[in-house]
Amino acid sequence: MTAVEEVAPATSRRGPRSDGGAGKEQILEAATAQFGEHGYQATTIRKVAEAAGVDAKLVHYYFGTKENLFSTAIAETFRSRGFPNLLAERSTAGDGSPGTRYLLAVLTALEDPGMGPAFIGLVRGLGTHEESRRIFLRFVSEELIGRLAPQLGSDHPEVRVSLAGSQLLGLVIGRYVLKVPPLAGLSIGQVASTVGPTIDRYILGDLEWNSEPGGTP
Repeated sequence: MTAVEEVAPATSRRGPRSDGGAGKEQILEAATAQFGEHGYQATTIRKVAEAAGVDAKLVHYYFGTKENLFSTAIAETFRSRGFPNLLAERSTAGDGSPGTRYLLAVLTALEDPGMGPAFIGLVRGLGTHEESRRIFLRFVSEELIGRLAPQLGSDHPEVRVSLAGSQLLGLVIGRYVLKVPPLAGLSIGQVASTVGPTIDRYILGDLEWNSEPGGTP
């Protein structure tokens, strides 16, 4: 047997050296599907790699940890649906106000089986899992405050975004985690049209801090 014959056949899975970056998107697609179907805790790097048809080393090469992979998957889903632009858009023409359109898009995404269950599971674990808290804070810091605030062109943009985010978080917990009646039974349109104007006030309205004792912080 020659030296050539003794060499084992090359595996079909690719590593960092041979990938050339082509596998990153398919890893994210596989991760989004795995997190959506199994949730954060039950999903592993190995399962994502198998679903993407790549070596687990390639997943680590691009994303490092499962926490970072999940954060990236959520962020990409968020950006692909244009969420930051919906709140930054000040036009009230068309289908409701900016806040209403934003909530329609967010609630529709949360009820999409592709990624919604994984995100809701993350919110459910905020009070008990430090890892969940870190992921959520990173998402808020990078995707809401980091990307949306600079687009607002308003005073105190980071405060405005954090206030709107707190409203959204409370809504998600009440509707999807605690399932408070009758909130949990309302349609997406009913919730968006009712809560949307509150989001508008946080993002577009006058904060009126100067009229309060102590004035502007």
